[in-house]
Amino acid sequence: MLKRLLIIVLTLLPFSRLFAASESDSLRTVEMEQIVVKAARSLRDIGVQKSIMNEAVLKDNLAASMAEVLAQNSSIFIKSSGRATLATASLRGTAPSHTSVSWNGIELSSPMLGMADLSLVPSYFVDGSEVYHGATSVNVSGGGLGGAVVFSTARPMMQGLDLQCIQSVASFSTHDEFLRVNYGGGRWSSSTRLLHSASKNDFPYINYDKLGHPLEYNRSCGYRDFHLLQEFYLLGKGGSLWSIKGWYTDSSRGIPKLSVDFRDDDLTKAWQDDGSLRTVAEWRRSFGGLRLRVNVGYNYDNLHYIYQFSKGAGLVQRGVDSRSTTHHALAKASMEWSVGNNLMLAANFSADSYSVDSKDVAPLVPTGFYARRNELASFISARWKPAEWVGVAANVRSEERDGTPSPLIPAAFVDITLLPQWGLILSGSVARNYHHPTLNDLYYVPGGNPDLLPEEGITSDVGLETTIERSGLKINGKVTLYRADIQNWILWTPTIKGFWTPENLAHVVSGGVESRLGVGVDLASDTHLGLNAVFAYTASENATPDDAHYGNQLPYIPKVSASTGARLDWRNWSFDCKWRYYGDRPTSYSGFDGDVVSAYSLCDVSIGSDWQINKVRFKVRFEVANLFDTVYQSVLSRPMPPRNYSLSLECRFSTR
Repeated sequence: MLKRLLIIVLTLLPFSRLFAASESDSLRTVEMEQIVVKAARSLRDIGVQKSIMNEAVLKDNLAASMAEVLAQNSSIFIKSSGRATLATASLRGTAPSHTSVSWNGIELSSPMLGMADLSLVPSYFVDGSEVYHGATSVNVSGGGLGGAVVFSTARPMMQGLDLQCIQSVASFSTHDEFLRVNYGGGRWSSSTRLLHSASKNDFPYINYDKLGHPLEYNRSCGYRDFHLLQEFYLLGKGGSLWSIKGWYTDSSRGIPKLSVDFRDDDLTKAWQDDGSLRTVAEWRRSFGGLRLRVNVGYNYDNLHYIYQFSKGAGLVQRGVDSRSTTHHALAKASMEWSVGNNLMLAANFSADSYSVDSKDVAPLVPTGFYARRNELASFISARWKPAEWVGVAANVRSEERDGTPSPLIPAAFVDITLLPQWGLILSGSVARNYHHPTLNDLYYVPGGNPDLLPEEGITSDVGLETTIERSGLKINGKVTLYRADIQNWILWTPTIKGFWTPENLAHVVSGGVESRLGVGVDLASDTHLGLNAVFAYTASENATPDDAHYGNQLPYIPKVSASTGARLDWRNWSFDCKWRYYGDRPTSYSGFDGDVVSAYSLCDVSIGSDWQINKVRFKVRFEVANLFDTVYQSVLSRPMPPRNYSLSLECRFSTR
């Protein structure tokens, strides 16, 4: 098995992905014949397997959510039924609940479901995005058996007024409007962002699940999203920075009908309303090598799901009327202390309090639950470079839920510079982690199981990376082998009483290869070409002894996925081409051929231009998505859009 993996690694190394590197605390530079090789590694990033999305990637498309950004630019698999539908992240072959997602320190993953809907995170509301793979996630949170995704926003650095307005129109009666107003004074600055998106989303498709393969239209799936983000920053005396951020969301989305739904009436339909308010206040201060940060926040979520069906004669009845309200208060204090250039100590403490009220009032006997959960966590780490060519780090995380402590979560990391003249770095990590059951797992009525055990896993990886720069050329590549061994995997299974219940049934082993490469080259003084690629091989299998489905791939985890992109910038023009591929995905543990969503590939192309008149800068962009009109499904019986088009115009005014 190891030999086969090594062959795959060596074969696929050229098909990897470039990510912008973070600023380094220590930088090793070697000059040789006009080639500058950089083996840069921050002390806080020793042994870390992390992918960073730069600003150009995040702001590539106004209509894109972070689900689409991550799908194109990382090894994360996004399970989605199309734009403005539930989109969840699966990292390294684990379940969506095993990937922690946060925004400015606020956990976005639902305490009920254990996962975050990334379709509700606009890319234009994110200034920084980092993906922590495997054991590395212990640095930012517990429970991330697959990894963690961290979103953040940043203080506007400019002085004066900056106004940005974008209008986009697209196929299927889709409209997107974005407005951002930044103002920077002497000590304070403000940023206001608004985004409104609406669409009928009524695209046509050939229904291959019905006799005669009729032409049908995506029905009952229009949507309207409104987002408002307000931020204030204040530079205090002594270099302290105060900030307060508030993000309000109001969303109403229809749930598209399945291609196997044979009802022709428009009265039978489902929709979901989401409302949320996320606020966080932060103080940070540096005293030489000591950096302090304190966060307090509050998160409110209100989810309303309705399913109604026709009773005939124009009458309808609600089969589901589910309302779920979540209140989340949090506080966190952290410190980092750099002792010279070769040692960094860090510690943090956090407290989270959740309350959830979930009920379905439609049935004759209302169902639901009310639950509270209080969590405490502490974290300490030491990162040390005993020599210029090696770095080691060790972390310990302690967690407590409702007064019951969890086993300690230890992690160890190492960096070794093998060939400094080529910037070749070998890195590795290993951690023991725990993921606790969600509130739905424990208390859902009917079916919740309060006796569930936490899922327990050992995750490890080893990676090899290099970055080479010379005049007009930059090459960055990385390949990683990883493995996760998870016990007590929670599965919802049917009972003889007619409902489903979760149990600790499965032992899961996930292993594979992640590979990414990027090349940037200046072809001329006004011409730049960028090429990038991501490849992942993921074998995530049921390893439960004596289980009827032993050895089967987990549902909706493709063994092979890949994406590539090319961008040419010439004078004030830009040309983009993106391609991505997902292999077959099983839809259950059975392993039967009929329970598989077929592989597919997509290609998107775009052209853009920008110019400036006085202090106003204009940018226009035209995109063709699904260029080859591929017929595909990401989720079984959920049709996806055919070839479609979008046109956007951006105006930006600055007093700088």
